[in-house]
Amino acid sequence: MRDTLADKIIKVLQAIFSNLNSNETIALQFERLAKESPEHPFLLFEDRRYSYVQSNALANRHAHAYAALGVKKGDVVALVLENRPEFLWHFLGLNKIGAVASLINSNISGDLLAHALRACRPARIVVGSEVWENFAAVRATHADLRETPVDVDLDLAGATSPEAAIWADRLCGASETNPIESGRQRLLDGCALIYTSGTTGMPKPAIVNNCRIYRAGRLWSALAFRLRTSDILYNCLPLYHANAILLATGSVITSGATLALARKFSPKRFWDDIRAHRATSFVYIGELCRYLMNLPPGPGDRNHNVRVISGNGLRNDIWQQFQERFGIERISEFYASTEGNAIAINTSNKPGSVGLMLPNVALVKWDNARQDFVRDAKGFLIKCKTDEAGVLIGRIRQSRRIGKFTTPVSYEGYLDDEATRRRIVRDVFRKGDAWFNTADLLRRDKFKHLYFVDRLGDTFRWKGENVSTFEVQEQIAKWDAIKQVNVYGVQIPGAEGRAGMASIVLSNAHGFNPDGFKSHVDAVLPSYARPLFVRLSNRIETTSTLKMKKIALQKQGFDPDAIGEHVYFRHPDRDEYIRMTREIYRDICARRLRV
Repeated sequence: MRDTLADKIIKVLQAIFSNLNSNETIALQFERLAKESPEHPFLLFEDRRYSYVQSNALANRHAHAYAALGVKKGDVVALVLENRPEFLWHFLGLNKIGAVASLINSNISGDLLAHALRACRPARIVVGSEVWENFAAVRATHADLRETPVDVDLDLAGATSPEAAIWADRLCGASETNPIESGRQRLLDGCALIYTSGTTGMPKPAIVNNCRIYRAGRLWSALAFRLRTSDILYNCLPLYHANAILLATGSVITSGATLALARKFSPKRFWDDIRAHRATSFVYIGELCRYLMNLPPGPGDRNHNVRVISGNGLRNDIWQQFQERFGIERISEFYASTEGNAIAINTSNKPGSVGLMLPNVALVKWDNARQDFVRDAKGFLIKCKTDEAGVLIGRIRQSRRIGKFTTPVSYEGYLDDEATRRRIVRDVFRKGDAWFNTADLLRRDKFKHLYFVDRLGDTFRWKGENVSTFEVQEQIAKWDAIKQVNVYGVQIPGAEGRAGMASIVLSNAHGFNPDGFKSHVDAVLPSYARPLFVRLSNRIETTSTLKMKKIALQKQGFDPDAIGEHVYFRHPDRDEYIRMTREIYRDICARRLRV
């Protein structure tokens, strides 16, 4: 009997977890490839080409330079660099000696950057000269950050002369041989700290061990991308993000393929880059595919070699359109989280699905009004039925020591112990068991295909009903006049729950048609899910990984003065969208106008 897709995934996982004391790390695999396929290209960046043997030698020099500075196993080194080859030499060099790379968002500044640096408690900080100005401003106003040694890695694209040690000087005379520490690392040793996106609060560093990156690389290269050594995987996502470092880089190294790296995502340059590098696959996230869909159609849309893409966040409303327009043979959408243990991979090319439900996860009922799980008479959680939305949870196995951190094998968690504990649910199906709470709503069909519904924090209650921002966005996006949409809930004085608000970017220059919008939402959404407010925006704010920001919008609410943009309100008496005025705002707040 042929194995099912779920069986294949489980077999790959079992092979990886069969010996958790193994030294089969990314660094050791990289050294093996440098020996077996020395001249095979590992990295393509702009007009530069790096073979495996050349790349390994550069990573080795970084490893020895760090060791000479006293960096040792378990030490944290913060990396604040944009996408460029040096980022990977630092990452691999640290991995070879067992140090932990804290991957800092190179786009943040001010208090957010200070928070990210403090949260990982680094022994050293390496800053790219391209982001030195931001870092220097933060260090000047935060005295505690001046106590940590800093090195500057000069960017060839635009070097500066900061008052800090130049990393290139550390590399002078550093050996290109493999450090002996490479063979001493184990799968359960710490590898990296990767931060949550920060869409719903301050970013938190999540622990990633060697097993996690090796497992991700093996899984995605074998099941999602199905890479051959001749394949070229294009990545334009920031290397500090899990999709870029775990999936793209991990897949390339575990399969011996080639990574084509872009400094950043550019919709206008995207397909030109793909063609220039002859990429056969790419990794995506969030709204990247929608940005590409918003480009005017052209004769070059199918002029490329891409056969498969993998990522998360591709909305169902454009899935098949995107696949057909750009001629993508297979889309391998997935579900996972930086800090979590519940994963699913769509290996069957089924539109809209994030993959099959595996035995180590469950969907359980959630009470949105109480903001808590539903429990039965015995105090245990209740599993959802087919097509019923529920919270996805992942089973946690025994704890192990990872470097200087103690964490469950199947749940690495956060660097902050309290943040880790808050995501663990106990006494789920029996006394004493523990499961990871993804805080995400999903549903499954009768064939056990999973579909993403929404994040718990992005689901709000209105008129006694639960409203999924994800599903409302998907329906509103089908209106022809919409280019982008971000849906969220706002509080109204005296009203229970939150009212729906849609921030929209129009795809035409003819202005907003309130009647047309009303006709559309009335046709596709139930009454309780139709936005009460519509905000006309020039653009949708996103994180550097293209996830929509909601917190700032929620805080601004529906106050036209605070927003500074045109707002429309669905007047309950007239049942039409009209321009929001200061008088209407006051009437709503004073409860003279009931919504």
